[in-house]
Amino acid sequence: MISPTLEEHDGGVNLRSADWALVISLLLLLLYWFAGSALPWMASPTVLVYQWLLEFSLMSGYLGAAVISFFGNATVLFPFPYVGVPYILGGVRDPVTMQFVFDPMAIGLAAGAGAVTGEMTGYLLGYLGGEVSPKSSAAVRSLMSSHPRLIPAVLFLLAATPIPDDMVVVPLGLAKYDWRRVLVPQLLGKCLFLTGVAWAGRISLGWVDSILCSLDPTNPVSRAVEVVAIALIVVVIYFGVRSGGQTLSFTSRTE
Repeated sequence: MISPTLEEHDGGVNLRSADWALVISLLLLLLYWFAGSALPWMASPTVLVYQWLLEFSLMSGYLGAAVISFFGNATVLFPFPYVGVPYILGGVRDPVTMQFVFDPMAIGLAAGAGAVTGEMTGYLLGYLGGEVSPKSSAAVRSLMSSHPRLIPAVLFLLAATPIPDDMVVVPLGLAKYDWRRVLVPQLLGKCLFLTGVAWAGRISLGWVDSILCSLDPTNPVSRAVEVVAIALIVVVIYFGVRSGGQTLSFTSRTE
């Protein structure tokens, strides 16, 4: 996933794009809450997205998990909650036998392969001379020169968490770092992460489904709970992006 540009500000890394994205997202949520209060018949976007993900997952299966994970990691021009597909696949049951339809390990492997393929487009962008923040590039080059054996571990940890990888992967491409040393830890981390997502779906999808199906858009309390829940998710993602930028900033300052 091509992440927001890292920019230097007051001696540190300021993710200005992420900051603006947070503000705009929260303002849109506030606007949605006001609109929902004025127009109680308005459909819930959360339920609509969930229904679309559910239909897509049931129609596409493992292949759909791979494809949507590819696009989810290749670009943020069309952001969407790609982890929702492996999550839903992990918890889908046969309506007759009530047995789980998809294997979480296979879901993780398929989605992980798609995700790492998408992530490697960022490496290719850097390799071909794409635009990379000087601060981010300097931090990664510093890590390469001082702790070269640490890079695969960093790549694995980033891939195994929701923290964006691109602030490391793209500069590694620019530095012509061996693509195989990027691919392997990224693949292992993505497969582990998305297998965990699939298992989470197996454990909790029924509970989440019952909550979403019980949402009443005409009820102001339900609408408020929905807005608060989305806001919390947005804030968690924001701090994940910030923590990745601060890690690179710390690395560049300590070398």
